[in-house]
Amino acid sequence: MKRFRFRLDQVLRVRRLQLDQAKAALLGANRDAHLAAARVEERLTEYATRSFPSGAQTYESFERHLFLLDAAAGAVDVARYDHRAALAVVEEKRGEWAVAQRRVSALERLEERRRTEHQIEMRRDEDRLVDDLVVARFNRSGPGGN
Repeated sequence: MKRFRFRLDQVLRVRRLQLDQAKAALLGANRDAHLAAARVEERLTEYATRSFPSGAQTYESFERHLFLLDAAAGAVDVARYDHRAALAVVEEKRGEWAVAQRRVSALERLEERRRTEHQIEMRRDEDRLVDDLVVARFNRSGPGGN
């Protein structure tokens, strides 16, 4: 009985490696997006802790308070921009992963189809062998059934 061998086995192995790489890239992008979201929350918290200057104070003190508020607000904007960019990378990596997944599943379906055809062929070969044995025994025993 001949063993089943999928001719595209090496291609399937390479595609599975590509799928693993795409999955790792997607996981990394998701991690980066979560970190960027956490940075946004940190920056918002920092901005919320800053207060407007109150009472009489020097011009330099007033300017410093406004500068710190402006810097905190700018940091929130930068963090939000980074988060949006990280989400865009996640979508890109998700698309790459989906393409890799489709390639692997197409080859797996092809392998399964070929494996089924191989099993059918093996059963037919076994049936032919049994038929040949039965006919040979019948011919040896004679037409009268001795």
